[in-house]
Amino acid sequence: MDKLGAILAGIDEERLLDLLIDAVDVYSPCYAEEAATRLFTNALGRAGLSCRLEPVPATVGDRARANVIVEMGPQPAALLWVGHLDTVAVSDEGEGHGARQEGDTLYGLGTADMKSGCAAMVEALIAVAESGATLQRGVMAAFVVGEEEYGDGSQAFLARHKPPALTVIGEPTGLIACTDHYGYVECLLSAQGMDAHAALPEIGRNAIQAMLTWLAAVLERLDSLPAADANAINLRNIRGGGEKFVVPARCEALLDLHLPPGGAEAEVLALIARAREVVPRERVLLDYRTTYHAPGYSLDTADPLLAPLQAAFEHVGETWAPGLFRSHSDGWLFRKAGASPVICGPGRLEDAHVAGEKVHIPEVMRAARLYAAMIHEICIR
Repeated sequence: MDKLGAILAGIDEERLLDLLIDAVDVYSPCYAEEAATRLFTNALGRAGLSCRLEPVPATVGDRARANVIVEMGPQPAALLWVGHLDTVAVSDEGEGHGARQEGDTLYGLGTADMKSGCAAMVEALIAVAESGATLQRGVMAAFVVGEEEYGDGSQAFLARHKPPALTVIGEPTGLIACTDHYGYVECLLSAQGMDAHAALPEIGRNAIQAMLTWLAAVLERLDSLPAADANAINLRNIRGGGEKFVVPARCEALLDLHLPPGGAEAEVLALIARAREVVPRERVLLDYRTTYHAPGYSLDTADPLLAPLQAAFEHVGETWAPGLFRSHSDGWLFRKAGASPVICGPGRLEDAHVAGEKVHIPEVMRAARLYAAMIHEICIR
C-alpha cells in the first residue's frame, strides 16, 4: 500500500461522526466558545496529537477565549487549515441546537457552518499521524473563535503568525475549491425625526416612515448597478419606535452588501446617497456609514501554488473545478496577510444560518479524505 493509501485507510468514519455529533451538541455561539475549544482540545489529546491554546483578547465581557493550534512536521508550515469553532447564536440559550441524525443527514446548529469542516480536519490529522508517514514539510491547523462576528480569533492568530501562502479555510462549499471570494460591506442607515403625540402625526417627523421610503428607493435602484445580478444585498435589520403612543423619532436599518470580487462598493454607497433625496430633508435627517468592510479577492487558478491542491482532489476522486464563495469569511484577513486562501469544506452555504441546518454525512467523510490528501501532496511527497 502506498503512503496515501495507508493514510486514507486510517480514516475512522465512526470516530469522525462521533466528534462531529459531540461538537454540534455543544452550544458555542460567538464569544462563548469555551466548551467547543475544550472538546476539540480533548479530542486531539486522546489521539495523541499535541496542541496548544493561544489566547484571544476579550471583546465582550471578560470571557477567556482561545484558538486551538495544531502543528505537525517541520515548521513553519507549508499548509495551513483554518476552521472556526463558533456558530451564530440562537434564542433560549441554545435550546434545540443539538445534533439529530436522519439517515445520511445530520441536522443541528453548526453542522454545515462549520463544525463538520473542523471535525474532518481533525480526523485527517489523526490519520496522517497514525500512518507513521514522515512529513517533509509542515502542516498547521488553527481552530479559531469569533468568525461569526468580526474575526477576532483569526486576527489574534495573524498577530502571532505569518500564514503560509497556501491556506485552506473549511467553510461550506460542497467541497468545491473556491478561489474567488465575495467582498462584504455592512452599512448602517439612520433616520432622525421628531416625536409627537401619535394622534397628531402631522406635527411630528416620523423616522420609520422616512426610512421605509428611503429603503424602497434604494431597492428599486439596485438594477442600475454594474453586474447587478451578481450583487447580493440584504436588509438584515430595521428597528425604531417603541411601545409609547408617539410618532417615532429614531430609526436604524442595517444593510448587508455581498459583492463579487472587484465589486462596486463605491457605486452601491453612491446609490444609497442618491436614493435618500426622495425624502424631504427638512423633515428627517438621513445618514449612513460603513460599519464593516471586507474586500473580495480572486486567486489565479493557473498559479503553480495550487497544483498540489488539484492533485489532492484528483487522487481522492473529487472534481477540481474552482468556484466562487458568495459569502463573507475570514479569508480576506488571510489574503491581506499575504496568503492565498482557498475556501473548501463540507456542507452548503444555503443550509447554514437557518433553522434545519444540516450536512450530508458522506460528504464529511469525503472531506476528511480530501484534507488528508492535501497533506500527502503538499507535506509528504
